[in-house]
Amino acid sequence: MVQFEKETIASQWQSLDIENDLLSEAARSIGAGSATDAGRFWRLPTEHPDPIVLAGGIPDDTALPIEDLIDSFSKSIRDNFSDSLMYGGWFGYEGLRQLIADRQNKIEGTTLLPDNIIMHNGSSGCLENICKAFVGPGDIAIVESPSYSGTVRAISGFRAEVVEVPMDKEGINPDLFKETVESLAAQGKRVKLFYTIPDYHNPMGNVTTLEIRKAILEICAEHKILIAEDAAYTELYYDTPPPPSYYALSDGHGVIKMCSFSKILATGLRAGWIQARDELAAPLTKVRFDMGNSPLVHYALADLIESGKLDNHIDSMRALYKSKCRTMIDSLKKYCGPYVELDEPEGGYFLWVKCTQTKAFDLIQAAAEEGVVFPLGSIFYVDSSLDDSHFRLAFTRAPFEHLEEASRRIGKAFEKVLDIQN
Repeated sequence: MVQFEKETIASQWQSLDIENDLLSEAARSIGAGSATDAGRFWRLPTEHPDPIVLAGGIPDDTALPIEDLIDSFSKSIRDNFSDSLMYGGWFGYEGLRQLIADRQNKIEGTTLLPDNIIMHNGSSGCLENICKAFVGPGDIAIVESPSYSGTVRAISGFRAEVVEVPMDKEGINPDLFKETVESLAAQGKRVKLFYTIPDYHNPMGNVTTLEIRKAILEICAEHKILIAEDAAYTELYYDTPPPPSYYALSDGHGVIKMCSFSKILATGLRAGWIQARDELAAPLTKVRFDMGNSPLVHYALADLIESGKLDNHIDSMRALYKSKCRTMIDSLKKYCGPYVELDEPEGGYFLWVKCTQTKAFDLIQAAAEEGVVFPLGSIFYVDSSLDDSHFRLAFTRAPFEHLEEASRRIGKAFEKVLDIQN
């Protein structure tokens, strides 16, 4: 009988070059990513005793509907324990998918059926499923410039090439988008996917205009480019809803819409859904191997929708975040007025702020010393050299008094940097 030697096994594995001998090409080609990409707080080291973190797009946890969630989860276990505590299947709990379809039809005038809805692990799970089904090595994916850094990493993980096209407060530039597509086609490259956050964009906070949405739909239809529409923030408008979605405008032809309960309810539920026509939904389920998400979460969400509690909560969040946004903007103008420029968002989680008198990198270093932490704008670009003047503030989670204090500290950081430069 061979004697088991744990030390021998350990030494053999320790001599292995894991990166070259074991890793997939995808794992070798992609970096580790930031805490923000993983939904955690991104922060610089600071010695301040009371740091304020305005880094991650996180709901206000003091305003979560805790009692409603407890009631819905308890009811789901009590009344449906045999179904809510088993595997969920590729599509997810049909009762929830029916309620989502009905709700989306009411909001957007679509004609969705339950099988047009596929439940996932948040919108990040939706995107991974889309990439598995439609994106391969050597394909091109176009993203807005800037765009959410986690998405860029996810697409790159499927060994696609990510190409960015500039956008402004009205959305991506259609002329540049078309020129980019045609230039890549002339090089023999296939643009397979366009990823967009049309409503209350991360990081810019802007809304893509109806005219641009229509122009992009026409270009993508002509060149057979699939649109992955990220609607994580769409319902969080402050006063007026955004224009019709890419999905609604095209009746879903060439568009897969990704939606999430993370931003409108709670990130820890890890629940979102894909909205797709039958011909696009079918290949998505073919490449899904995880046996679905938690039916318990699905049953609880179904109860929240059916009871009207979800809609009531979203209404309260709109009012809360509108007030927080106003507080953040007013305090920035008060303490940082000469040093910044920004466009006021009409919804969502973020302010995209431009430094007018110094580089953003110098500012965030000084701000961390003052005890306020937020990310550089350059991390939201494929090519980080494209922007050295912007930073992003996520204002939804911090208390009102911290928003005011954060702006005061940022003002002190600006003064410190400018004193050194002068």
